[in-house]
Amino acid sequence: MVGDNVRYSDKVYLLTKLLDENPDGLNHQASYQSQLVPANVQQVNLTFAPNGTVYNATVIRVYGRYHADAIGFDGEYVEGDNDTVHEIQKVSQHDKQTAFYIIHNEVILHGE
Repeated sequence: MVGDNVRYSDKVYLLTKLLDENPDGLNHQASYQSQLVPANVQQVNLTFAPNGTVYNATVIRVYGRYHADAIGFDGEYVEGDNDTVHEIQKVSQHDKQTAFYIIHNEVILHGE
């Protein structure tokens, strides 16, 4: 992993949902177990739909194979505050890397 400190210079919390004891309770919100890992975080525009729709997205790449239900950004994530939790829309695994995709909104192109 020499040299990967430069490629993975950000940090994110990989969040895994915990078993829910009372999913029908009033004021229910999911609980997560967190793991802080080095990451490469990029804002991109992606064509993410079969119809060619372009979305503003964040791609989070981590070294190794990981599973997560959501992402928390270092400096923003607060344990127990689900407003700081970002749901993952897509996961792809490559050789020694996992990429998590978070979609923010549709990009409106000029002339549409």
